[in-house]
Order: sequence, then C-alpha cells, then structure tokens
Amino acid sequence: MNEPSFPQTCSVFRAVLHANADEGPLPRASVEDQDDESNVETAELQQKLDRCEQGKAVELSLGTDPRRNAFLISPINVPVGVSLILDGGVTLYASRDPALYQQQTPGVTCGDLGPKDIYKVGVGCNSLITLTANSGIYGYGVIDGQGGKLLLSGPYAHDCTWWDLTNFKNRPSQPGASCVIPYNGMVNGQASPILISAGNAETPVDQPADCDKGRNSLNCDLTLYKVTVRNPPYHSMRFGGQNVTIWGIRVQSPWNIPNTDGMDIHASNVTVYDATVANGDQEVTLVSNEYPSTNITIDHFHGYGKAGITTLGAGVATSNILVTNAYITGDLPSVNLAEQTVNGQTFAWMQKKFQITGLGQALMNAVDVDALAINNTTQSRGIGSKISNVAFQSICVADVRSPINLELDATDSPLPSAKGITFRDVHVLAPSDQKQTVRHPDGSLSGIGTYDLEFIAPGTVSGGETSTNEFTLDNVVLDNFADGTTSLGLVTASNNLITTTTNIYPAVLNGLHADSKGVSKKVDGTKLMLTSNDYQSTTEVNDPTLAYQCPAPPSFLTGDLFVSLGEGPAYGQSTNLQQAYINSGDSITLSAVVQPAMSQTTLFTYMGYAYNPGLLSIGSPALTNQVRFYEEDRYLGSASLRANGTLASLVLEHVSPGHHKYRAEYPADKFYKTFSFGQVTVAAAAKGW
Repeated sequence: MNEPSFPQTCSVFRAVLHANADEGPLPRASVEDQDDESNVETAELQQKLDRCEQGKAVELSLGTDPRRNAFLISPINVPVGVSLILDGGVTLYASRDPALYQQQTPGVTCGDLGPKDIYKVGVGCNSLITLTANSGIYGYGVIDGQGGKLLLSGPYAHDCTWWDLTNFKNRPSQPGASCVIPYNGMVNGQASPILISAGNAETPVDQPADCDKGRNSLNCDLTLYKVTVRNPPYHSMRFGGQNVTIWGIRVQSPWNIPNTDGMDIHASNVTVYDATVANGDQEVTLVSNEYPSTNITIDHFHGYGKAGITTLGAGVATSNILVTNAYITGDLPSVNLAEQTVNGQTFAWMQKKFQITGLGQALMNAVDVDALAINNTTQSRGIGSKISNVAFQSICVADVRSPINLELDATDSPLPSAKGITFRDVHVLAPSDQKQTVRHPDGSLSGIGTYDLEFIAPGTVSGGETSTNEFTLDNVVLDNFADGTTSLGLVTASNNLITTTTNIYPAVLNGLHADSKGVSKKVDGTKLMLTSNDYQSTTEVNDPTLAYQCPAPPSFLTGDLFVSLGEGPAYGQSTNLQQAYINSGDSITLSAVVQPAMSQTTLFTYMGYAYNPGLLSIGSPALTNQVRFYEEDRYLGSASLRANGTLASLVLEHVSPGHHKYRAEYPADKFYKTFSFGQVTVAAAAKGW
C-alpha cells in the first residue's frame, strides 16, 4: 500500500463565504439568494474543473481574508483525470434545495417520498459530487451535506430536513416532531442525494466489465484522501469500478439517523486505510450487484456507529475480503454516567425536555448495533449472493450489542451462501459502564453483561435447496467479569458448519451442536437458541488470557498536521505539505486540523428505531482549548481553532538551518483526553549551500 500524494494544482478557487459549524453559510438568506449564490459558485467551480488538465486538481482554499472559509454548491461532475483539493479549514457545503439535485427520472421527485420499488437509493437526485475515472478528492477540508437543516423547496420545504424524510417516511407523525409527515400506509422510499458518487456501482449485465470505456463502463483508479465527509442527506459515499483507494478519511453523522451509510463499496481492488467513521448505519458496506466485488482490504479502521463493517448479500459475488487492525466501539465521549449528564446537560433536563426514561436512550450501544456483520436482511430475499473468503482479523470491539452478526435470510431459491468466513484474533472487551440496560421494542433487555452473537443461514427451503454458513472462530474471546461470569448473553445459531481453532472463550462456543428439531437452553449464563448446527473440528483451549491484546482505545478526536510556505495561508503548490525544503531564515506556517471523531449535531428523534418516545442522538462537543505546537518536545506556541472550528495555524519566522520535526497536541478538556497528532518535517538549508 502506498499513501496517496496530492496532485498538482491547475487553478485555485478562493472562498467568499463565512460559516460556522452551527449555522452553515448564509443562514438567514432567502431561498432565492441561497440558490443564486449556489448557482454562481457551482458554475465557476465546474468551469475550473472542465478546464483543468488531466492529472491535476482544482484547489478550494481559504479566501484572501482567512475568515472566508466556505463554499455553497449544488451537483458537480469531476471530469476524467481531474481531482478536487479541499484545503484545511475549508468547508464545502451542499445546497439544501432539492430542486437543484433533480434527476430526469420519470415519476420521482427529489426531496419527496414514494413507493419503495421506485424511490430507490441513487434515483431521483443527482449526487453532490460525481467522480469519473482517474479522479479523486484530496485535502484536510470538510464536505458538509447539511442533512439536518431544513429543505428549501419541494413538498416539505421549510418544514423538514433530509433526515426527517428518512426518520418519518414509514411512521405516523409524532407530537413534537420537527417534521409532520402523515403515514400513508406504504413502505416508502425517499429521493435524497448521495454526497459523493464515485463510479458506476451497477454495471448493466450486457456491459463488458471494462474500465474507462465511456458511458456505463466501469470507472477505475479513484482516490479519496484525508477529507472529512459530514452530515450527509442520505448515503455518504458510493464507490464502484476498480482500483479504489480511500485513505485517512473521516465520515460523521448522528448515530440514530438511518441510511447515512459511510462507504458503500461496489468495487474490486479496493484499499481502505486509516478511516474513522461515526454514523447512523453501516460504517462500511461491501456489496456486489451485477459486477462482483473482490480483493478488498480494510486496515487500521476506527468505527463509532450502528452497523459496523458489513458484507451485504445482494447480487452476484463478494470475495477475498480482509478487515484487519480495527477497533469498533459503541461509547460516546459526551456521556458522563457518574454525573448523569450528556453534553453537560443533566438527566433531569433531558427527561423533562424529551421524556426519555434513561440514559440508554442516548447511547448507540443500547439498540441493535453490529460490529462485524455479514447479512442480507435489508435486501430482497432469495437473491443468490455468494460470499466467500472473508477474514476479520486483529479486531477489538467494545460496548457493541452484537459484535458478530452472520445472518443470511432467504426463503426461495437461489439461496445466498457464506463460506470460508474467518474470525481470527477477535477480542470483545468486557462491557464498560457505558453499556446501559434498556428495554427494546420486542420487550427484550440489553445492557451490562449482555453481548449477542448470531450465526443464521437459510437451511433447507422449498424445492430442497440447502444453504449452510461455514465459518471459523480462531482465538475469539469475549471478556469475562471479575466474578467469572461471561459477557456473552445470547447465541442464536441455525444451519452452520463451525470450526474452532487455537482458542475460544467462553467454552460454550464449542457447544452449539443441534439437530433440526432445535434446542433452547442456558449454559453457564449464556442463553442458546440453536437449530441444525455441526462442527468440522473444535479446539480444547478456552483461555481468556490468550486473547488478542487490544491497543489503547482510539481517541474521540482526529487530527492532521501540515505545513505551508510563508506566513499565513498559502495556495497552490506551497500548501498541504508533509515535508518542505526551504532556505534558512524563511518563514513557514504550521496548520493543525483537529476535530471530534463524531458528528457535533445533537437531536432527538421521535420513535427512532421504533423506540417510544424516541432516541437522543448525542453529537460530540465542540473543542474549546487552543492547539499546542511542538518541535519534537520543545513547545513553540498555541493557536485557537478557527475556520469552522477545525483549523489552528502558527507562523514560525526565521527558521534556523537543519532538519526540524514538528507535531501538535490538543490538551485535555472536560470531554476529551489529551490528543497528540501529526508529524511534518522541514529541512532548512543555510544560504549559500
């Protein structure tokens, strides 16, 4: 794996708007004024992209006045071979006017609801950014979809947000809800835009699987590097084609807003490295439609959200998947259980305002949350997807209700199948005090001491066809409590051929045998619901001390450090640098981009995931301290976070001769621990060398 590097700049587009994280750009402007601004900026950006030479990029930068930090656009198309760079501190906002996204799709209106068989993902609305072959998005800036802000046109203008369409499309209107959408008795879909569409995810069956052959062919060689994608109206990103690199990115949306998928990957030869995703649906979805997805590696992954990393059974075949060095958690930095506060607000305040009955309604681990999943329950039944050679390796999971979920559901031929699935060195940590007990809509309880594992295949259906999951548990450990009881509360297993090797804990994972009549029992504190399971082989080692040793939990902050030449913001080739060569005595600017790993949006969702009265979605608090800069361990100075609360810059004048290594640090505050990040190098040559 080679880390991407920034392409050369063909032109610079300087921001003319100012925005902050709470309001966005032009918060009090009329619809006409917002559309006029969006149309002007979109036209200029599209013109710059169309005129850019292949192999280069249009750079979106801070304005001449650095307080100008924002752009407002509607859909753009990035041409073949051209890329987009977002400088640190820059936020590219998506228009909130559905009319500006409207596709020429008969019978589908962007920003509306309709029958699910017509109102599908990607139908009715153009994506905000559409990438083509050999293109990408780079930089330390932010793309903000404004999913939680009111729509400006359409049937729900000024009453609903994009997220309201998702939350209320199949439910009666609720008292106090921010958007009144009467339930029409139908299973609705929605027409909402994807933020980034990169390549054709669904290639027609009769189309050759070739790269870069024009309309409807596969796109290849796509790159997403370092950028933050925040508050999508619907799915965040969708990648198709071949040869995709996703490196160092952040994806952020509230944890209880469905369909805010982080990355939907319908592609082959894919690398996802050093990604941080916190959202309300699958963090990463791997799925094949007409074109197989294969040879995919996800490495150094941090997940905070609802559905983890999911291989989704739908379509043709998904194979050769490696997920490694991942840490997935259901914790939140802003919940203080000892003080019974969330974001500093008391439980009594939240109870009065939202009628919640417990802090569990603010915790993502209180609902049906997965970490490592292979399933097809959200897709059409009976599609014969073949999932094979999938390895989850060196994984840590904390406070996620269902750490492993292997569930293929179908009743008709051809059946889906999952074979060659391996869970190796998977360590599910003992639940922390943030794993609160909560009553689910079906009456069941989950909380401290309760993790669920699911291994379910269709078995034999009408016509005699049989589908059995075939998987291996290799050094899989669910931590125990000090009193020796297990943290595994429930195992549901049907139609599996299982292998256990090296070590497992608890030992009950070797006791999932069952015939077709089934059995329901409790063993050593774990409830077993079993049907038609057998073992290929088992291990005799059941030792929790042999568990994969998890690294320290990931920070709830993310950060990058880069250097620019000169004093203040630089443009073009002299910014976004990880290393620089200068003459001694010259000046440089160190810039730190640091932000919470999670969305900063906090909202209450009535009847969210069928919970009555609803769920409180807690965003991470904004950062309040200054960023500190160091040359190795020597303190250089501090700077406040500006430019939409993400960028702090420090000018260093008269740099002395020699090699210099710089880093940055955000000091601990009420919600976050001290966070050190970044390293850039500068070589200053003595004049006359």
